[in-house]
Amino acid sequence: MNMWKYLVLAALAPLLAGCVKKQVEPVVVVYPPLIIADATPIVSSTKRSIGVQVNFKNITSNDYSYARFKLTAYNSVGESVKPKKGVRESAYVRLSGPITPGQTKITTWTNTWANKDVQCVSLDEVEIIFMDGSVEVAKDGRLLSEKSGSICI
Repeated sequence: MNMWKYLVLAALAPLLAGCVKKQVEPVVVVYPPLIIADATPIVSSTKRSIGVQVNFKNITSNDYSYARFKLTAYNSVGESVKPKKGVRESAYVRLSGPITPGQTKITTWTNTWANKDVQCVSLDEVEIIFMDGSVEVAKDGRLLSEKSGSICI
């Protein structure tokens, strides 16, 4: 009788093992880049303030309705410089479209920072509003830079 128990258990073990769920690794979704952009500080004509020039290209297949750029300026000792308006550490500048696929734009904003010691401007992120009203934020891998100096170290 004991032998039958062992045979039944031996036969059922593979069936029961098949019911155990295997650990499934989560799938990481990698989204394509949305924009290529760079930011450069520009000294105003009066030399009392610093502006910024943003060069960017729409690399998606959709039109942008607006693009909002988050920029952080740094002085010669690496400290962040507050923008002329607002209380945030970063300045926000906005460009209205439509900005068509493949379109390249160079846009300049003046009087962004009152401090004349701005040495570099970091383009931290770009908020893109598409024509259908959807919003996506480009940063890290979704924000590409053509020049290595656009991120301050």
